[in-house]
Amino acid sequence: MSLIILTKAPTPDLEPIELLLALAAFEQAPKLLLLGEGIYHANLFQQEKKPQGKAAGKVLSVLPMYDCEEIYISKLDLEQQSLNIEDLQSFCKLVSDKEIKQLIQHSKHCVTF
Repeated sequence: MSLIILTKAPTPDLEPIELLLALAAFEQAPKLLLLGEGIYHANLFQQEKKPQGKAAGKVLSVLPMYDCEEIYISKLDLEQQSLNIEDLQSFCKLVSDKEIKQLIQHSKHCVTF
């Protein structure tokens, strides 16, 4: 299992999401962990970062169609960023620090952006 960890806010280029989709295309069962400002990738109200670009939240909304249904968000970081769970994609799962450690330990590959 591959784990993609996003720790930074969305940028104009969505390479981490493209990597996730590429892994899914090759049946690698990728999982996505959003930490710190990375949780803004799942924000339903996130705006595009460049003209004619795609908002990270809109791109994330299609991930279940590609069997990328395991998207985790740190409970602690959600509180620290002053966001509500209602502001995020409905299929995201809140996880504790203990669960985050287990996710990382059980991953064959981890890539952090």
